[in-house]
Amino acid sequence: MPPRPMFTTALARLVPGGSAAAGVRCYRPLVAGPAILRRPRGAAAWTVDLACDRLLRPCAPSGVEGVVRLVRSLAARGVACRVGAALAGPLDAPVTVGGTRLGRMAEPPRRRIRLDIYGWALMYQPPGMRGRAVVDADDRFADLPAVFELPLELLDRAEFLEARGFRTRPLVIPTAADDFADGIDGRPRNRFFPDADFRPPADLDRLL
Repeated sequence: MPPRPMFTTALARLVPGGSAAAGVRCYRPLVAGPAILRRPRGAAAWTVDLACDRLLRPCAPSGVEGVVRLVRSLAARGVACRVGAALAGPLDAPVTVGGTRLGRMAEPPRRRIRLDIYGWALMYQPPGMRGRAVVDADDRFADLPAVFELPLELLDRAEFLEARGFRTRPLVIPTAADDFADGIDGRPRNRFFPDADFRPPADLDRLL
């Protein structure tokens, strides 16, 4: 069995739909590690390579340099790529087999990271699929996966899929440096939601 991840507490700040009127909401999810989402040009959905099918644990290079190399390599091949944050879920709970306890939830979080996020995404693996999982695409932005603004919406979707034999794990989708460009006033503006009050994106090494 692969070693279980050490979780990190995140302070996730969600700016729903880029609407300042809707108000910013803050959450404190447990981050289990990075998830590299990829979407070849023309593909209907994003996919995530897995290190472990049973635990639905994403596979990612070790260290920031490895992740950056992978992202650049995918981009050079015309593959859209985003780094999401995989969250702790039911698959991480300890199990007991034959009186032997296999794994345990992580020790108290090592540190806290601060992220501005677009919302909650759901990674899922249909029955029979191996080695990868799927994340739905957003119907507005080709460079973003579909996200839920409310956690209960995510839970409803996960419950629906799991009742049909799918494995699921929640993700949050943080903002990234490439999502911003200087506006006419010289201030960085988010290219998806230019009127939203996003903070500068967290450095990639904060997720790893």
